[in-house]
Amino acid sequence: FIQTMFFYAVAQAASLISLAGQNVRITLENKQETALDLAHWYVLQRTRAPFERFRDGLTSLGVLDALQNYPVQSKCLFVKAEKALTANDVENLFQIIHSERGSNAFQAECRTMDVLVFFTGCDSIPALGFSPKPSLEFITCSRFPVANTCENILRIPVHAVYTSFRSDMDFAIRNSPGFGRA
Repeated sequence: FIQTMFFYAVAQAASLISLAGQNVRITLENKQETALDLAHWYVLQRTRAPFERFRDGLTSLGVLDALQNYPVQSKCLFVKAEKALTANDVENLFQIIHSERGSNAFQAECRTMDVLVFFTGCDSIPALGFSPKPSLEFITCSRFPVANTCENILRIPVHAVYTSFRSDMDFAIRNSPGFGRA
């Protein structure tokens, strides 16, 4: 078995060496140099065409020039933000759909908003924001929250007592695998 695996590995290596155009007999003295040449060909030659297509695409849209001319300003598009997510950030993310102003339901929803710092699955806002903009709806037909991740809608229950709200939210989140994780 070991002998078969050895011959298979040698055949694979020989095929790769031939494909790279290496017509050199490999010896103990030139093995390091040959390995470096082969690695150079494999990494650079095989990735060059996709890289060039990517570069050409960025160039055709003017993005490459912008990235090169404004690297500091472009950083936020490619590197995770260093600013931690705050309660105000979360509140500003949501388009809140309240009941009629002045109604008892509206008052209960406002009390619920005071405790809304809910898990987004992100610890910072993505550079391009969320699309569609997350919305928050209040529900009275269930004790538990409902999330629609395709439409970025979070529906939370209205409770008269905060401890009930917290208990039902905790239960729902802990019993929904993947809920609250991006």
